Parts: sequence; structure tokens; C-alpha cells
Amino acid sequence: MATRWFYKLGGRTEGPISGADLLVKVREGVIKQGSWVRKDDSAWFPAEEVNGLFEAAFRDQPGKISKETPTEYHGD
Repeated sequence: MATRWFYKLGGRTEGPISGADLLVKVREGVIKQGSWVRKDDSAWFPAEEVNGLFEAAFRDQPGKISKETPTEYHGD
């Protein structure tokens, strides 16, 4: 079974989305390095801890990685 990803946006949990869709959300700036994500039923963690996520999303645009850190986390 493929990994299902979830992310926090505006205090809501969004998802599930695929790994490919996760890359799209990073490219669109919806998910930033400090955004809270989780895969399947794991604990929430900052997106920057997903190995290779931002490198893969911006492989053709290495200077475009967004470093903004959302301050929202409601400890689900």
C-alpha cells in the first residue's frame, strides 16, 4: 500500500495525499520546511525532517526552497 501523507493547514488536517502530491504542495508553497506533516498514522513532525523532500521538489530550482515556518500547531 502506498504511503498516505497528511499536513496541517489553517489549523485543519488536510489529506490524505500521495507522495507526488506532497511534492506539488511543496512547490506551490503550501507546505514549507516548518509545516507539520505526517505519513499514514505516524506522529506529526516538521516537513524539513522528511529526507530529500525539498531537494526533490526543487531539483530544477535549488534556490527556491521556502524557509518560512508556520507557527501553528495544535498538538493533535
